[in-house]
Amino acid sequence: MTKPNTKTDQIAEMLDLILQLVKICQFKEQYFASLYNLTTVELRCLQYFESHNSISVKELSKSMELTPGRITHILTSLEKKKLITREINKDDRRGINVCLTKKAIPFVKNMKENNVKFHEKLLRNIPEEKREIIRTALQELINAFIILNKEMKKH
Repeated sequence: MTKPNTKTDQIAEMLDLILQLVKICQFKEQYFASLYNLTTVELRCLQYFESHNSISVKELSKSMELTPGRITHILTSLEKKKLITREINKDDRRGINVCLTKKAIPFVKNMKENNVKFHEKLLRNIPEEKREIIRTALQELINAFIILNKEMKKH
């Protein structure tokens, strides 16, 4: 890959690289979702439970940046699959907590383990001396997106 000559060339190449990365990540997400008989948004939702036993609908909606109506639709589907339950919050009767079912706990654990294995394989394809450079570059890219997203939300 040759280094872009102009700022316009840099922008065009950056756009192309980001689009390629998004496409590859979407494919990976669709692949894993289909392995577990889930939609991609159900998979993303269950991934929030890798570090929580339960989460409020409000927190889930905010974390996933989805409307409460969309979250309700996703949760209804996951309930039908017997992966989550909804319970009234004992501290605030107006709130609803989402909890994994006993069936879902090993299911989510297995999802996480397979995700880790996938990324271990991915790392094997990157020379060790380049891993930190890539990690740092990705963090810079994420930070730049966060700044732009905040600016876009203001308008």
